[in-house]
Amino acid sequence: MDDECFEIILADTNEEAAHYRLQNEPGERQREYITGYDRKQALRVLGKLTHVVHGRFSADPDAPLASLAVFEFAALGQTNSRRYREVQIEIVFAAHGTEGRPGAARGSSGGDLSRWDPKVRSVAPSGYKALLRTTHTTERKHGFEAQAEAGADPVASAGVKYVYEASDSVERGDRMAVEGTQAFVGRAAGKPNAARFTLRENASQRSGVPRYLRVAVLLERRAADQGLFLAEVNVRAHASVFVDTAERVRRIMGRVPLDDAVCFDPKMPPTTDKYPLDDLASVVLEEECSIESGYEE
Repeated sequence: MDDECFEIILADTNEEAAHYRLQNEPGERQREYITGYDRKQALRVLGKLTHVVHGRFSADPDAPLASLAVFEFAALGQTNSRRYREVQIEIVFAAHGTEGRPGAARGSSGGDLSRWDPKVRSVAPSGYKALLRTTHTTERKHGFEAQAEAGADPVASAGVKYVYEASDSVERGDRMAVEGTQAFVGRAAGKPNAARFTLRENASQRSGVPRYLRVAVLLERRAADQGLFLAEVNVRAHASVFVDTAERVRRIMGRVPLDDAVCFDPKMPPTTDKYPLDDLASVVLEEECSIESGYEE
């Protein structure tokens, strides 16, 4: 992967405005470089939209429309003392405008388009994935006190407590991990409208989070829906008290503009011929994702 092609700097996990500054060119669709500050700190995350394919969910003539999007993220600049403990990537999809949507109120800017939002049918990686598994042994000590029993020498044992101590060894496991799930964002009913990926370090090894993550998201669109839809990519992270505090100060010193959402157009041709346009559900998403720890002893 070309490490110089795109970059973003992560902010504090508690900052709701921790988004990034890349913008769409006028009329731009399916922007390749999806997130990023114009800053060059050593600790940073890269983000890119790799492939987009619009077609049908399956070969069944009554099958809904579908879109498949592949994203890449990479955490760079991590060292043993300067690293991310956790990174969360959230991609939220929403319908945009009424054009290309039969039955939607044309010219209505205030109408509720949420029923046209793409549904996140599946994601990869999905569930819990562990890598860089390690074990370490810790010793536990147990102490307790006992008074001198009746009948003991009253002079020698007066006011004396006997302390007993026992110890045992416990083997504990640790791991670097990635979790991928569908998610509800800004809604509590219907179908999931977002994909969420969380990266965690192996704390005992001070490993930092995985250096590279490639994810795939399969979307379902309503019948005859050829309208635009958006993807808002939110990345939040926890590095250290020092890094998080420095990032918070930057936000106080000056307002950080929000990124433009990536605009998808179902009428655009596929960016690759790797996937079957009329049967996107047949794509094995787990084969399209990739996780690399990048960890060195």
